[in-house]
Parts: sequence; C-alpha cells; structure tokens
Amino acid sequence: MSKRTRDTIVAILAIGAAAVALHLGFGRKAQAIKLDTYEVLGAVTDEETASLLGDQGRILLMVRDTGPDKNPSVEAQVKAFLQTLKPHTKMYVVVDRVQVTPMLMMSTGGGVPVDQLFTAIETHAKPEAVVLFFGLPPLTEPELEVLKRTGVKLVVVSSFRPGYQRLLERRVIQLAIVPRPEAPTLGKVQTLRERFDQEYLVIKSPGTMDSP
Repeated sequence: MSKRTRDTIVAILAIGAAAVALHLGFGRKAQAIKLDTYEVLGAVTDEETASLLGDQGRILLMVRDTGPDKNPSVEAQVKAFLQTLKPHTKMYVVVDRVQVTPMLMMSTGGGVPVDQLFTAIETHAKPEAVVLFFGLPPLTEPELEVLKRTGVKLVVVSSFRPGYQRLLERRVIQLAIVPRPEAPTLGKVQTLRERFDQEYLVIKSPGTMDSP
C-alpha cells in the first residue's frame, strides 16, 4: 500500500469518527431534556379541568408562543393536554398562543398580560374555563371584578405566586396546579396520578368539588 493511499484511508476514518462523535453528542443533548414530567403535568391538568367542568364545555388554553424554535417542555404540556382531552367528547378546546416579548414578560413577572387575557376570553366566545400555562400577574381590584364577571373558571399552571391564596379564597382562581415546595420523592409509581403527585400539587378554591 502506497503512503498516499494509506494517508487517504486515515483521513476518511478520521472524518467518519468525527461524524459519529457529533451524532452521539447531539443524541446525548436531545436525551438530556426529559419531557416525562411535562407530559404528566399536561395530562393531569386536562383531567382536573374536565372534572371541574363536569366533562363538558369549552376550554381556552393559553400558552406562550415560543416562536419557530419551539420550547420542548411547553410543547410536551400542550400535546399531552390535547391527547388526554380526546375521550372527552363533550369538551372543546382552543389553543391561544400568546406572543410576549421578553420585556413584557419581565413587566408581568412571567405572567400572561392582563389585556391579552381579557381579549382572548371575549374573542373565543366566552369559554367555560381558561387554562393558563402561564403565571397570573397581580390584578387590580377593578380587573378582578371584570374577571369574575366573565364567569369563566380559571386554572393556573405555574409556580405558587404571592396573591394566589387570596384569589383562590375569592374564587377568582378555581385551580392552581403548582410544583411541590419540597423536593420530590421519586420512588416507584404505577399510575399517572402517582407520578404527578410526586412533583405537583392541585390547590382548589373553597367549594370546588374534588376529583372522583
């Protein structure tokens, strides 16, 4: 074998090894994002909302529009919510993807802008429930009264924020689905609900019926 031929083979093998390394590297990055917890969150949020509405009614699901580069955790929640909804034949959902600039997110503390919340409720034929994969920003007393007059049942999926307890007591929020304050105990589980209970809590307003 000539030196030139040997050098060519070595170069080809080196390129092949680099390609394999890149493939494995990207594969490891993709696997590093575990969507199980977000899928569980989306599925149980749907179950709780269905129970709240007695298995019938219109739902407005509001979620941040993350642009062309979709946020995997957000998409996993939405997909699981919609898939879990399918057997509920008397329930209908509209997904409203809210475009929010980083500056606006800072001003609302990561919550849905209040004006966009009210606009969406009016635009989508006054749904029976609004599910927010968003936080709820602080509301003024007039804004609280407007929200209560809409008659919608509000389900908020976010961290437990200052003011939520008061809004739950006043029945402005019917359900707050929030992370557990303590570290989750990831033991053996057998059901979707057990998996959910490891990491999340469902906090209900007074008078809201428990799920069966």
